[in-house]
Amino acid sequence: MERFSFAPDVAFVPPGDLLDRVTVAPLTPPISEGSLIQAAIFRFEPGGRLRRHPAGPLPQILAVLEGFGEVSGADGVDEEIQAGEAVFWHPGEEHGAKSQVGLTALIIEGESLDRLR
Repeated sequence: MERFSFAPDVAFVPPGDLLDRVTVAPLTPPISEGSLIQAAIFRFEPGGRLRRHPAGPLPQILAVLEGFGEVSGADGVDEEIQAGEAVFWHPGEEHGAKSQVGLTALIIEGESLDRLR
């Protein structure tokens, strides 16, 4: 067993303008370094957002662990989401997320990723 932390003190703000008031704590190496999947904890401060953008070439799951917010998919319509709920974004799907009160989510991305049906 190897224990490691994803606590707020190891999180960082990635370069670029995709995230606003959101920190990321990676759980796996990125796909760009040969990992089959990548997973990270995203912490949205109150007023934080993941700006709308197309998903990369791989599917993504956002699972809310704590808090409350809104997510949108290809249609651009914001839908409420809370702890215990998740969304699946298809490859290339335009999407975004935001929270007025704060939200902690696990985001997973990978080639063979699919949602439980």
